[in-house]
Amino acid sequence: MKKLLIILCGFLSISAIADTKLSIDLSIDKLNFQKPEKGVGKAGTLIFKSANVNNSGIVLNINNVNNYFDSEIFVRPTFLGFTTQFGNFGFPLEAISIINKINKTELQNSKLIFDDNQLNLSGEYFSFFNVETNVKLKNFRLYCQSIENLDEKLDSDAPNDMMSKCLNFLTLNGSFTPENQAATLEYEGNDKDQKTFIQTQINSFDLRKNQINANLTSLKSVRNNSYFITANELNLNCDKDEDLKTVDFDKIKKACLNRLKITPVKVSIVDKVDKSAFNLDVKDVSIKDKIAYLTLNNGSISDPKSATYIYNLLLNIKKDPETDLFDLFQVLKDSISYTRFTVAEIKTTKPDQSDNSVQQIAVSSTNGSLVTSAAVKFLGIKAKVTIYGSIALNESKKQLIITVTDTKLPLGLNSVKLLMYFLKKYIVSKDITIQDNIITIQL
Repeated sequence: MKKLLIILCGFLSISAIADTKLSIDLSIDKLNFQKPEKGVGKAGTLIFKSANVNNSGIVLNINNVNNYFDSEIFVRPTFLGFTTQFGNFGFPLEAISIINKINKTELQNSKLIFDDNQLNLSGEYFSFFNVETNVKLKNFRLYCQSIENLDEKLDSDAPNDMMSKCLNFLTLNGSFTPENQAATLEYEGNDKDQKTFIQTQINSFDLRKNQINANLTSLKSVRNNSYFITANELNLNCDKDEDLKTVDFDKIKKACLNRLKITPVKVSIVDKVDKSAFNLDVKDVSIKDKIAYLTLNNGSISDPKSATYIYNLLLNIKKDPETDLFDLFQVLKDSISYTRFTVAEIKTTKPDQSDNSVQQIAVSSTNGSLVTSAAVKFLGIKAKVTIYGSIALNESKKQLIITVTDTKLPLGLNSVKLLMYFLKKYIVSKDITIQDNIITIQL
């Protein structure tokens, strides 16, 4: 979305000069742009049906009958030109123009309406390619409201008014034609050693002054061709910084992850490296008042050796405004400070072994003090076990450390040693070690 906004604003700002009022109504059959190898020379073609341009009262109306006005595009670092059989015309460019950062872009069967009040671009196909990013949009409509003051320059020192208007009122959906409902977005990114692919069907995506709303029919994300996430019918609402003037993903993410609402969604996560899979039936996710809430109807975690099933999970943890939910250690720091966690049942199955089931699980952590209770099979009977202790995080070694200090076991027993004996017997994992009364989980 960041690249798409910058490209559109860049194209529409190349002809802007002080005190100029510009309106454009353009029907495009096809636009192909490819940056010349040395940045100078022929750069593609423009084929259009009609163009209506009003530039400060100077009106140009063209119906491109018989394709007389089809154009070849010519570029230099500070100039964008068009060559037709009736003559040449062009526009000066800023040296830092976005045009100079595009490797390749394409528009097919598209319509652009642009004036002081709006940017309305719809099309059958749009693509953008550069060294780091590939973006494709199919059957889409992008609308920004109240875009004006085109005399501002596209530079890094002053925010562009066109961009700030889009960031306060933007809608992306699939209403390219009346019968079309969803737009298709594909994104490929190369960031150092990480490759990301995202494909989604968008019913609607809305940026407003202080919030973001998204309704996605489907979402697929692939990282390094090994980590796959898929989701269906994703509905999201979150906060947005109302003073945002430029596309700043760090600011957008921070505001969104401090007031967030996601309604029921089913998510599948597959890690081909660890050969594990997660399937989650999420009832609700929300973040507000510095607390993150998760309600899970059910879920499963599986690998080649076992499968674990989770039923009716409720989770509340602290969410500091500065915490990035994509940073595991920041999340764990918050959860140690405050966690309330309940699960109706966790059941583990392994080949050639009887199923193990733990029920009525409750976990409470406050400032590192930990209380856990559950109904488990202990000495042949099903009974409640309560564990008291502390929990800490060793960031340098990437370890979560639980120290058990007391227990309440069935039959009136209170024995930390006895509890640790059974934990060693039944917990088998290369990432969990138990030594005396200390449980170490390698993250």
